[in-house]
Amino acid sequence: MTKAVAVSAEDRQFNRNKWLFGVSGIGRDMSYQLIASFLLTYIQFGMTLSIVQFTTISLLIGVGGRIWDAVNDPMMGAIIEGSHMKFGKFRPWILMGAVLTGAIIIAMFNVQSLSGWSFVVFMAVMYLLWESAFTMNDIGYWSMLASLSSKKEQRNSATMLTVVFAGVGAFIAQGGISFLYPGNVRQAFRWISIAVALIFVAMQTIMVLFIRERPRASMEKNEKVSLKQMWDTIRKNDQVLWMTLSMLFYNVGSSLLVGLAYNLYYLEIGYDGNAIVFIAIFGIFNIAAQAFYPKLAQKLGRKKLQTWSILVACFGYLGIALLGWTNILPFNLITLSIFGVFVFVGQALFYMASIINMTNCVEYNEYKRGERNEAVVSTLRPFMAKFADALKYGIVTLVLTVSMVYGLSQNISTLEVQKGHFDRMETTAEQVQYIDAVTEYLVMLDDPNVDLDEITELMQNNDALKGKQIDGKYLAALGDVAIMKQTAEGTEFVGYLKDMSGVALDADSKYVMAISGKDGSGNDFNAANDNFKAEGDLSMRLWIRMSVTVAPMIFLLLSLLVQNKKFIIDEDYYDMMLSEIEKRKQSDEAQTASAE
Repeated sequence: MTKAVAVSAEDRQFNRNKWLFGVSGIGRDMSYQLIASFLLTYIQFGMTLSIVQFTTISLLIGVGGRIWDAVNDPMMGAIIEGSHMKFGKFRPWILMGAVLTGAIIIAMFNVQSLSGWSFVVFMAVMYLLWESAFTMNDIGYWSMLASLSSKKEQRNSATMLTVVFAGVGAFIAQGGISFLYPGNVRQAFRWISIAVALIFVAMQTIMVLFIRERPRASMEKNEKVSLKQMWDTIRKNDQVLWMTLSMLFYNVGSSLLVGLAYNLYYLEIGYDGNAIVFIAIFGIFNIAAQAFYPKLAQKLGRKKLQTWSILVACFGYLGIALLGWTNILPFNLITLSIFGVFVFVGQALFYMASIINMTNCVEYNEYKRGERNEAVVSTLRPFMAKFADALKYGIVTLVLTVSMVYGLSQNISTLEVQKGHFDRMETTAEQVQYIDAVTEYLVMLDDPNVDLDEITELMQNNDALKGKQIDGKYLAALGDVAIMKQTAEGTEFVGYLKDMSGVALDADSKYVMAISGKDGSGNDFNAANDNFKAEGDLSMRLWIRMSVTVAPMIFLLLSLLVQNKKFIIDEDYYDMMLSEIEKRKQSDEAQTASAE
């Protein structure tokens, strides 16, 4: 008969804490993915901006955000480390950051009346506010992870659970958003932002209310951390600095596929909601890899596992790079998903090991300097992640502009923006005026000598089109959308916008604009594909393909190289540190007892 093993009160509390902490990460990662993965997509396909305006907003978000981070992140780390509130060291900041972040996210995607430079200024300000609020939550959250336990098995267990549920959040966000927005970008992101913000705030609130923080060590209770002490902590912790560099390379490499994935998908497969299949495979295998991480790490050790994981990911990237150039490897959803599995599994395993390595730098700091300083050490993780995002924004913007893919994608944004305007018109009379005005200018495009800038100016001064943000360079694409009549059974095809001149519309009916669907003969149509995928040339495809395959491989290999050469905290070294720290504590307690 097997004797039952008694579970201590401390272990029971840890188990409760790790589940509350881990599950709450679902909402956090959903909100982060909305900004990190889809903000640029929303701007690119949901707003009508010139290349100069698009580049400017990307630079303001990337460069401006990082300058602010250089001040904001370490300052917040020092504030949290020196805070002594009754509600806890981390929980107040986690909750305040979540509530503020949720409100800002809703504003970012629901203020859609602005255009051009007004939108650029608005989004830049909102992004900096989001950075500040999310940093408050982010540093508090990841600092708390390091404080849940110092036991190696519990640390691995809590980290695995946290990363797995973060992966669940990423999967839900990536899959749901990519399925909902094509063909309805502006309206979809309105409701998505509200839903994501509410989920984020609700899950963080539940965690904060029911989790119990570990008591602070006596040396921490009255400790206040100055900015100088904070910088000394970071500067003198060589291991956290090397891990920061490694994670910077990793985050840039792994985010490029996400940053350009939808452009790749739309160019090679088409503008539709079927990308959810690829995202579903990403989620399933990403979560499965993280769940199996403890057994693999125990068998191979973290360093060997990291080497194999990067090689697996690079194999997947190489496969994606070769798709579509021969009949042997056609580019379709199936082949993309097969090679994507290797990428997702490899990156998930490497990331899991790296997060544990980063967290172990807290004990390294305690071992070397006698201070834990979880919040200060953890400051570098969000700073590095957001700095990597800045580099990603820079690379993505460069690729989209130099390759001319951004200019071509404005055909899609024109369709999406105009659909949003058309579908929100309150009366059929407004819709008829809009159709008559657009068809009038579409006819003008038949003249080979037409001045597109002149057409743009005429449309901006037309009462029916004023404020509708139509650019003459992309007007032709608008002719390929369909006008559908709403009926009790659904919608009924009326005609393509380019053929609507002189067509009589029922004054008592409501009409909608459709980017894709079936026409009156039952044939499929997709105005976005006709004006994006079909118009993409070899140069555009090469730029996108190399940027989502070759560039990530280089960054991932650099990340592995840094950890292999410079990071020394393996399993044995970590055990040695814990043993030495425990000896010091016992010695200090003995000295205190003898003094009393």
